Amino acid sequence: MILIYSVIIVIAFTFFGMVVIENYRNIIIRNEEIRLFQTANIVADTYRTNMEDIILINTMVKSYGKQANARILILDSHKMVIVDSFNTYIDETIDNEEIRSALEGKSNSGTYILEGRNVLQLSVPIVNDVGGRKRVDGAVLISASLEEEFSDIKNLQNMLIKVSILSLSIALIFTIIAVNSLTKPLRSLNYAVEKLSSGELGYKVQKRESGEIGKLIDSFNEMSGKLKKIENNRKSFINSISHELKTPLTSIRALIDSLTIGESGIEVYKEYLEDIKEETIRMGQLVNYLLNSIKLEDINLDIKDEDLKDIVEDTVKLVRPYAEKNGVSIIINKIESVNIKCDRNKIKEVLMNLFDNAVKYRDPDKKQNYISVSIERNRKEAKLVMEDNGLGIKGDDMSDIFNRGFRVFDSCIRMDSDKEGYGIGLSIVKNIIEKHGWKISAESTYGIGSKFIIRIPM
Repeated sequence: MILIYSVIIVIAFTFFGMVVIENYRNIIIRNEEIRLFQTANIVADTYRTNMEDIILINTMVKSYGKQANARILILDSHKMVIVDSFNTYIDETIDNEEIRSALEGKSNSGTYILEGRNVLQLSVPIVNDVGGRKRVDGAVLISASLEEEFSDIKNLQNMLIKVSILSLSIALIFTIIAVNSLTKPLRSLNYAVEKLSSGELGYKVQKRESGEIGKLIDSFNEMSGKLKKIENNRKSFINSISHELKTPLTSIRALIDSLTIGESGIEVYKEYLEDIKEETIRMGQLVNYLLNSIKLEDINLDIKDEDLKDIVEDTVKLVRPYAEKNGVSIIINKIESVNIKCDRNKIKEVLMNLFDNAVKYRDPDKKQNYISVSIERNRKEAKLVMEDNGLGIKGDDMSDIFNRGFRVFDSCIRMDSDKEGYGIGLSIVKNIIEKHGWKISAESTYGIGSKFIIRIPM
């Protein structure tokens, strides 16, 4: 009887492990595909709108290739490589299933074993609208190694094997007592795996057991939570891009439509082309902001001993001409030397973002706009306070101001056409502050002004 129960337990754990590993493998590959498809579509869109600027395209492809840890190729409609992030396949012809699908107007992906390594390849078409018809002018091919992902799967597999062996050893001693209690959590875990595989990321298994099964449930819940977080970040990123690119794209489309209707003089064409140029510059700035935001996820700080007072004074020197040009005075109140450990350049970036927001959201109805800066300290912490008398922030919006993609003027009644932003600046600020182990908070009264407080533990 003990042998039968032992065999049942071994089979159950083996099946469970295979299901978990297979679903985990599929989810990891799918998430990698989503990430690389996003990169490929951005590369395709950028190339389509900047086909003549080969220097920009090469720089952009190398930058995205480095960020995505992948090789990126751009091919023309004859399957010839135009741009290669590694600069080895230029002017060579490549023909594979992904490229053929892309040139037919369809995105495609596949996993392969090349030279003993697991590789993910995917492609997207480069489509231009010519006379109201879609024309495929090339393809973007991305190739990325899956060795790190498969190593994680192997580690998960080894962990499940260890857990199974340990559980089996305990079961051999306490089989009759433990068999009923073991089947219930296994059923719960199996149900949870089905929920996870059906797309319900973040599903949690209610923990009632301790020991190895409890640890396994904790591991599963942790994995499920991480996958949910990845999915939320992906949706947030897509929403940010969609929201921010809509306005300049709509403007460019309207300008082009205006040029194509009727016959206009050369001066009108020049004026409209200048407007289109401004919109493309705006889109380029957005891409730079997004790239900076992505880089912050894996930021490496260069921590050194610094004087906070010196950092503030350097930043004020840089930003004062810009502030005074826009009618904003910078006032340095109480400020004293405070020795801290930080990345000087990143903290200056934080201050530049806060100054820029204070200037950008000044109140044009007030006779004098100002920004005051002060530094205070006690035995427990140093406190940097930046206060302005600008437009302020509504109370309902305060909880969202550090969220990526949120902009105060999206929900504000007073809409000024010259107030532009990408909803990323304060997210970057919070990210840098938290990576230093500091805290940032904000206080604001709509129509009165705002105050940002950075607390630095001593």
